[in-house]
Amino acid sequence: MAGDDEDVLLEIDRILAGENEEPEATEAEPETDEGEAEAGEDDGDKAPLPDFDFGGDSDGDVTEPDNASGAPDRIGRTDLVAILLSRKTKLHFMALLALLAAFMLLRNRSVDLLLMLGYGGTLGYLLTGALTRLEAVRELSRSEHPTSLALPLVLGALCAGGIFWGLRNPDWGDSLRTALGLGMVAIFIVWQFAQAWWMRVPFREFALARAEAGGADASRQGQLLNALSPALWMVAGFVIFIVLAKYSSSFSDQFNPFFQFSWVALMLGLGTAVFLLLRRMQGDTATDPGVAAFSGWFALGYWGFLAYHAGVLLYSLSRDPSFVFDLLFMFVTILVAIYSLSVQALKAEGIINRHNVIFYATAFTIAYGASSFFLTADEGLVSGTKTVGRVAHVIVLASGMLVLLLVNYNFLLRRNLVEGSFTAALRGR
Repeated sequence: MAGDDEDVLLEIDRILAGENEEPEATEAEPETDEGEAEAGEDDGDKAPLPDFDFGGDSDGDVTEPDNASGAPDRIGRTDLVAILLSRKTKLHFMALLALLAAFMLLRNRSVDLLLMLGYGGTLGYLLTGALTRLEAVRELSRSEHPTSLALPLVLGALCAGGIFWGLRNPDWGDSLRTALGLGMVAIFIVWQFAQAWWMRVPFREFALARAEAGGADASRQGQLLNALSPALWMVAGFVIFIVLAKYSSSFSDQFNPFFQFSWVALMLGLGTAVFLLLRRMQGDTATDPGVAAFSGWFALGYWGFLAYHAGVLLYSLSRDPSFVFDLLFMFVTILVAIYSLSVQALKAEGIINRHNVIFYATAFTIAYGASSFFLTADEGLVSGTKTVGRVAHVIVLASGMLVLLLVNYNFLLRRNLVEGSFTAALRGR
């Protein structure tokens, strides 16, 4: 097993380094009818690269990746670490961490500097990604030497300097500051959709493993998990709230019967709605052992993610939202986003490809990190942060319910257990 993991690490490192020679086992085949690039045949000696995509097909149906043999593909334990710490990309990942640390330090000291670094870093890496079409830029920016950071840092510094000059303009500096702040709010809200989509990955991989394991009681166990997962997380959340109320005098006043009823009603209401739609979509296949196991174990994991956002939403109804709590999920989302973009680039060469994926991924995550820390700033440049927090959590909950249904639809579609579009499947056709 150690040899296989080492082969996977070396292979991912070689591809992300942008080398031209590729073994036949990892070449992407032409796109299928669903718009997905399928993985090449495994030669038996090396573990295949994980085949993960977050894109949809051209006719509106969203499909999950699969390999040529039809077996469910899963993310290897070492793949994410290999992508983040590749020899020729790890410096950019370290630069990302340094910027996030700077945002944390600056949020209560100088919002102007946070805006400059946030937009400057984002634009610097976006421009570097666009310039990787030039071979000289690829060679300069994708190396093991610290000089690989030169171009994004220089471009980012120029953009930050332009913002600094604009903010100091006596005529329209205040208007620019307000516009940049609203841009940060927009970035934060848009990323809530991405968070709901990308967070499905670890739970999907876990569910696929459980579905493959099977078992005599797989069908019954999966159906029970599918039906009871929201209730289980509702109980777990209730216990957490009781503990918080015991040790927090400010929250104990909020943890009244109305709050308790709202929590139970929200979790059971959302869970019932998703369960009924899912059973209509699955139809007679709901009792299939593989379908039931995958659906049940995925629900168990993903409902934990949704329960967190439901709890924070209720918590913020009568209190200022704690964006610090959201920073915990920010780091998880960043890791999954970089992984998703990386594998997408390996599967289909387009605007984002193996030469520039680390630059685009870093740019996107710098923007998200800056927006998250911006909303924790204490200078009040953006009014109504409580409303922003509420809207963000509502977006995650709504998007998450859709993701739950889409993931199960893709599972059925790949195994030819459902026909037609996603909307037709929801109508039970």
